[in-house]
Amino acid sequence: MIASPPVVFPSGTPCPTVEFSVVVPFRNPGSALRHTVQRITEVLYAQNVSFQIIAVATESTDGSEYTLAGLHGTWVSSDPDIRDRGAALEYGFASAVGAWIGFIDVDIDADVDPYELVECLHRAREAMHSPS
Repeated sequence: MIASPPVVFPSGTPCPTVEFSVVVPFRNPGSALRHTVQRITEVLYAQNVSFQIIAVATESTDGSEYTLAGLHGTWVSSDPDIRDRGAALEYGFASAVGAWIGFIDVDIDADVDPYELVECLHRAREAMHSPS
């Protein structure tokens, strides 16, 4: 799912150069988390898309958030007040600075196709620029 929300920055805050923010809520996905996020970052980088990945833990107890250390463009939140997927998505969307925002679900579908995610971004771009 891709959305283009209004992005408002406090005065004096430099505008980010991130085109695409991807929110990844998770709870105990194990090694699937790093594998999936790494594949997404590799594809976005290869497609020359400026991006950020926002991985948000929801009461995760398996330590999977630590597997994301060192991944380019990846930020992890494990705030104990975030207890469910809805709160994680809300937090991720509020933290996103990209012109476009998408999300993936690694808990349900560990075999995310990063090319499909990029294709959604391309379709969203085209829809924005096509005549009504």
